[in-house]
Amino acid sequence: MSTNRKTQFVGRKEEVREIGAALRRAEGDARLLVVHGEPGIGKTAVLDAALQPALREGALVVRVDLADCREPVVDTVADRLCDLLTELGDSAALALVTAVRRAQAGAARDRRHSLHLLLEARAAVRHIAGHRPPAVVLDDAQLVPEDETGALGALLRAIRSDGVPVVVCGRMEPGAPGAVHALAAAADRVLALPPLTWAQTSALTGRRLGLPAAPELVSALRRALGPLAGNPRAVLAAVGTLWERDRLLVVDGSACLSGPDTPVQLPIGRTEVHRIWRLAGGPAFADEAFLEETLALLARLTEAARTTVDDFLDLAPELGGSVAHVGRVLDALVEHRVVTVDDKQSLACAVPGLGADLRTARTRRQLARLHARVVTNAGRRLGTRSGTLDPRLCDHALAAGAELPVALSNEILLAAVRRGGAGAERRRAARAALALSRQLASDDESLPGVLRTTIALMLDHGDADGLLELGGRLLPTGTRCPPRSWEFLPDLASAWALAALHEQWLGTRVVDHEGPAARTAVRFPSAAALMAMAARIRGEPPRGGPVGGEPVGRGPVVGEPVGGGPGGAPAHAPLSGFHLPGCLLPETPDTDLPVGLVPAAAETRLATGTLGTLAEFDAALAAVQNLRSSNGLAPLDVTDRLREAASLGDWASAFETVLGDRCAQFEDSPLRTYQSLVREYLTGSWEVALALARRIEMHSEGTGRGPLYDHSRSLASEICRWQGDTDRAAAWLSGVEPATGWGPLPSWSRAGLRHVTGDAVGAWRDGWRDYRILRAAGHLAGLERLLLRLLGYAVVQGHDRAVRESLEALEELHASVDSHATRATTMLALAVARDDVDSALAAYALLARHGDQSLSFVTSLWLARATGTEKWLAEAWEWCERLGARRARQTLADVAHDLGHPLPRRRATRSVFSRLEVEVVGMVADGWTNRQIAAVLARSEKSVETYLARIFERTGCRSRLELTTAWLDGGLARFVPG
Repeated sequence: MSTNRKTQFVGRKEEVREIGAALRRAEGDARLLVVHGEPGIGKTAVLDAALQPALREGALVVRVDLADCREPVVDTVADRLCDLLTELGDSAALALVTAVRRAQAGAARDRRHSLHLLLEARAAVRHIAGHRPPAVVLDDAQLVPEDETGALGALLRAIRSDGVPVVVCGRMEPGAPGAVHALAAAADRVLALPPLTWAQTSALTGRRLGLPAAPELVSALRRALGPLAGNPRAVLAAVGTLWERDRLLVVDGSACLSGPDTPVQLPIGRTEVHRIWRLAGGPAFADEAFLEETLALLARLTEAARTTVDDFLDLAPELGGSVAHVGRVLDALVEHRVVTVDDKQSLACAVPGLGADLRTARTRRQLARLHARVVTNAGRRLGTRSGTLDPRLCDHALAAGAELPVALSNEILLAAVRRGGAGAERRRAARAALALSRQLASDDESLPGVLRTTIALMLDHGDADGLLELGGRLLPTGTRCPPRSWEFLPDLASAWALAALHEQWLGTRVVDHEGPAARTAVRFPSAAALMAMAARIRGEPPRGGPVGGEPVGRGPVVGEPVGGGPGGAPAHAPLSGFHLPGCLLPETPDTDLPVGLVPAAAETRLATGTLGTLAEFDAALAAVQNLRSSNGLAPLDVTDRLREAASLGDWASAFETVLGDRCAQFEDSPLRTYQSLVREYLTGSWEVALALARRIEMHSEGTGRGPLYDHSRSLASEICRWQGDTDRAAAWLSGVEPATGWGPLPSWSRAGLRHVTGDAVGAWRDGWRDYRILRAAGHLAGLERLLLRLLGYAVVQGHDRAVRESLEALEELHASVDSHATRATTMLALAVARDDVDSALAAYALLARHGDQSLSFVTSLWLARATGTEKWLAEAWEWCERLGARRARQTLADVAHDLGHPLPRRRATRSVFSRLEVEVVGMVADGWTNRQIAAVLARSEKSVETYLARIFERTGCRSRLELTTAWLDGGLARFVPG
């Protein structure tokens, strides 16, 4: 981490230039310039930078730092003038020193500022100006006492009128007029230092850390700092705290937070509290410790639940003060922008990082009691019925836990569940439903409905932990519930198995297939199919693991359930109707689709079938088509898309393809981010894909060891290899597990890196070994990529036997799978192995229509070599431009040189954004809608749509998400005017 204390000087070139110009003005052009800004905004750093050129040019600078001043300000200025006169040393200068000292003594005797002292100081300045150009600079001018402001202002204006420039730096305290306000009123120019922009915050953070800051880190800093987000001192303090507390990771050469929920704290909380306390009146206002405790409690209450002004004032007795006293404290916090109040009277900590850093003497239980008191006070204030229906009270009830009476808690939580809603309301309902499932008695008539809602909400938001906890608690005992409660068991069993599959792919937990929950779940067809899929994806014989789902390093194992072979009972065996102690499980006909967001057994078998042979896939597809037909749904026609998703480990897209709108979203899961990564990789938006890979690493908190992280890192490594950065590619692959059971993607990426670094023999040998392992395990999806790469390396090395074996394996794979991917790669392999142009043309036709862009580039480049025509060179150039890969450009240039053709003309450089377009992109990145942007810019929504269409066309971005990611990742820097 950089220890350079000047790192907070970032992005102030215009301000430095203006202050420097003011310092060099003389005679009739001399100006009084007032520079102001918030505490920590970098006023002193800017002033220091502006003074350097003036000092090099020989100017005499009379600088007064009022933070170090212990005497009256005018006397301090006079002392500095006397020092300069003494340095000059001529008789006139020494005589002026004597005159100034006499005037100072007279002013001290009279205890007031004398006109005689001001006149002598002015004469001293004139004398100095006769030898060298002088300038007067005052820093921290807000510290000038009120009774000295008039005399100081008169002196500075007189000096300016004698042709000597004056620069005053300070801050204007809100609601507290002082010296800076008074001097600004008489200034020739008032210069406000603006807050740092997003890009400047990123640059400052990077300088402090000594490496680039990831966009997610910069965004988290700005969110945590609120109105202080543009304050260099606050940014540096927060970054320093993250570093000292080991909350940063280095991913792909950039600094990232160690996790998506890592708190960003601002360790100047006590200093800020003291400043507010002093400005608000000090001891006459409130005890400083009470102010700090109030702010700390408010931050914790509002972080957990929406809290209104009335809620907080009603807590005055618990806070240890009167309502009037707490109200005055709130007013001061709002006035100084530490706390905000919206139009619904909701309180919020404007600087979350400051509130997070402040300590409170309250224990967790005492905080829970405050939340409970908010609920009871609101019920009394609003009426019991109105209070329980207020959505915000649900969050307080959840935070209160056992401190709130069970009956009241259940009433509030049940109201939240029934209310449902979208967005934050839906998340609140999910938390309420899970809490209710723990609190309601087993014979409560509302329990089945609550559980069904709980399962649906947790599936929607991807709460795998909650689903595993719910299933682990209720599945073993569900059969002992009253018969009317049995109806939730199929949904719960399937949701529990889906969560287990999800966690296995993330590599975060081991689920004990011998445990009580699994013994119940496997007796339902949809749950059994999901557990079978988990075993199939793993590619190993199932085995047991620790009970309870403890986090592990390697990842999960879904083992063999009781009563079945690997992965559960055979697909054709009915798994309902088994007798368990106390009840008979309900039947679930195979002809019905599940009511909730879980796949039917046939749909899961289709997703699993994408890994295997054509016969296996066709059998599973026929079962799904029959199921859809019996339920009045149109047949599926997505074979190629489904296989492509499975080959890349994109199971979110695979299930979406099969289930459509019935697919569980798991919207907060890294699965969704990986889904976007795969899409951007296939379409050539590689910088966006790398940004998404970095975001996935933040989800892993630096310890991700599951197959999802292996796949994400493999694609990131492949992108870096194509871009010619083998060090970054190797860094990405260093976090990939050596085992091959999860699929061929890591082996494919690893082989590519080994070949480009000079180990072609090792790349082919290890890649062939991994192919044989995966082939034996029946994991066929994506093997064509690996085999094609191995065949290409064998051709380059001139190993005929290896070429023949690779081609035979690829042809055998195509015979087994018969997908468009295996067909295209087999044709391309034939072209490469046998110099068959017709096969290459057929492969290109397929790839251009279905394949990824990197393979299309490879094919067109091979055709350019084989035919020697400029047509295919131009085709390869088009693909190369879309990829933006440095290594691809170099390879293309070498081929063009060998063929004696010029490179196709590079596309003209796009023009930069206008100021308005920069604003539009920034607002889109902040999540604003077109209507909100139109309102701020005073334009129509149609105009905003036109701006966005032009921006999309210029940048190549296809969605607001892609535009936002490219903007935050710095990918649009070339469009921003310098």
